[in-house]
Amino acid sequence: MLTIALEQVAFRAYHGYYPEETIIGNDFMLDITVRIPGTVVVDDLAETVNYQGLYDIAKVVMATPKPLLEEVVYEMTAVLKERYPAIQHSIVTLRKLNPPMGASIRNSLVSLAKDY
Repeated sequence: MLTIALEQVAFRAYHGYYPEETIIGNDFMLDITVRIPGTVVVDDLAETVNYQGLYDIAKVVMATPKPLLEEVVYEMTAVLKERYPAIQHSIVTLRKLNPPMGASIRNSLVSLAKDY
């Protein structure tokens, strides 16, 4: 298997259960890892997953506010598979930095691993 990934992609987005999160927003870090069959050398971008394409998908999904981070990662995996049918496995991890919980917390995290 060939692994293609983006790690620690920073976004300012408006996901959150509480109304103030949809107004003031939060900082997020996103990791996307995908695996495709990879038993021969890839020498053409059309034979792989373009990580610019991964970013473009992430940017669109992150721009649409959702109340739950679980919704965000599920949508992201669905769009990844639709755009890149060769994907056989994906892991999408979304961290909300400094979640508004009244305590010093580095981040909350939701991660979804899928086999297709």
